[in-house]
Amino acid sequence: MSEEIYDPSDNTWALVVVQWRDTSSAPDTWVDVESYKGKETLALSSGWVWPKCLEGHLTLCGTVMPDPENPELTSDVTHIPMENVVSIYSLVIHLPVNWHHEDIA
Repeated sequence: MSEEIYDPSDNTWALVVVQWRDTSSAPDTWVDVESYKGKETLALSSGWVWPKCLEGHLTLCGTVMPDPENPELTSDVTHIPMENVVSIYSLVIHLPVNWHHEDIA
């Protein structure tokens, strides 16, 4: 991984943006085995890191509840193989002290 800012050994639910290698799908039609060439694509994803969720993968979650420091629920889970990760950048967030208070609408 080049120019990495996020530490993968971090056990917190950090908010990150990840650049990673993915492959394009074959067209939804017949594909000639002799001439087909897959194409690598760079993807950009963001989310909360679910530490140690699936071995060998960086797991991102789009939503965590109720507290990102100790979530009880999550959704929009994406598993990215670590060998496909190009770079991971931590996102600095500034939340008000009472951001998860029930009285805030």
